[in-house]
Amino acid sequence: TTTTTTTTTTTRTRKTTRRKMTTRNKYITPTKPKHTTTNRKQTGNKNIHNIHNIQHDNRNTRRTTRRELTAGVMVAVATRMAIASPGRLDSSARAQETTECTTCSDSNSSLQPGDKAFQVSSSGLRILDVKEGRGPQPKQGQTVVLDWSGFTAGYQAKRIDNTSGTDNQFVFKLGSDPREAIPAFEEAVAGMRVGGVRRIEIPGELEERLAYPVDKEIRYSAGPKPFTLGGRRALDFVLDNKTLKPFNKTLLFDIRLNNIRQ
Repeated sequence: TTTTTTTTTTTRTRKTTRRKMTTRNKYITPTKPKHTTTNRKQTGNKNIHNIHNIQHDNRNTRRTTRRELTAGVMVAVATRMAIASPGRLDSSARAQETTECTTCSDSNSSLQPGDKAFQVSSSGLRILDVKEGRGPQPKQGQTVVLDWSGFTAGYQAKRIDNTSGTDNQFVFKLGSDPREAIPAFEEAVAGMRVGGVRRIEIPGELEERLAYPVDKEIRYSAGPKPFTLGGRRALDFVLDNKTLKPFNKTLLFDIRLNNIRQ
């Protein structure tokens, strides 16, 4: 009986203690505020609204991109049509294009104060005496020995060759048949004296008449012929390129008459 009474008293004491602890809120862990149904609906509506805004922005971006692409394609097509059909250009534009480069290959059009001007011969060859020679003048049928240097003056001014200081002097018989030198060299050397230096400029529109033929098989049948591979490639590129304008094919040569062989 005593044991039962003690147990009952202990149980009551524990319950009373728990009630006091609950009442004081000392050992109750804080709980997160629960979302009510109203909060959930509002949050869901906000998310849906944001998704609609994003989709609307994406559509506008796609529309803008398509418009830009369409405009770009139209401009490109118009440009190609203008290039492909030069006849559609107005007369003033064609006249400007024609007159723009009539003197592009002429060194006389860009002379500076103190520069000597080229003299134009009846064949169209431009000749400039850099140094007057004091020796004899060659005659037809005589063999001449000379040094030369050449450049693609109308296109990037690449060097074709330079025989000065080498054993690759150009030797040919003046007025021989068949020709041993291109017509421009024949004409230039015929009016020189030994020791003189003459500069000649061959206009691009006269390259086949005064310089080298277009046919590769007979191109170097008459000299001078470039000794270096790089020089030959540079010259062949200018002669074979059909996209270059005539003033881009202008050639420049310096000739020094060293000797006349009897």
